[in-house]
Amino acid sequence: MKCLLLLIAVLVSGCAAIEQADRSNTERLLAAAGFKVLPANTPERQLSLEAMPSYKVERKLKGDEVFYFYACPDQSIAYIGNQTDYSKYRELELQQEIANQNTAASENTMLAAQQWNDWRVWGPSAALPPPRMGHR
Repeated sequence: MKCLLLLIAVLVSGCAAIEQADRSNTERLLAAAGFKVLPANTPERQLSLEAMPSYKVERKLKGDEVFYFYACPDQSIAYIGNQTDYSKYRELELQQEIANQNTAASENTMLAAQQWNDWRVWGPSAALPPPRMGHR
């Protein structure tokens, strides 16, 4: 039973670390895209922050204008951007995804090459006679 509880605790803490890394990455991309950071430093802003979904980019309309919000309740801040900022965020997100895929492909290629090189444990290649084409 203790092992099961320990395993669950390890899995939960691992998931929490992954979620935190994802949040930090999203926040870096939002800032790089031009989103502004607004502190929830008034009671009205704090209530508004608490009403927003946490750690999710949300689209809001204010009159004819479109805005995007990302609430970070643990830091008491919100990232706020316009359509241009959001488009830039999505572009950066796509660039990062492509870079991650390229890195993974490169690592897979290196691993495959290493595994192929591991065949050398069988020794040097032996010269084999050419195949015979029929009997005479």
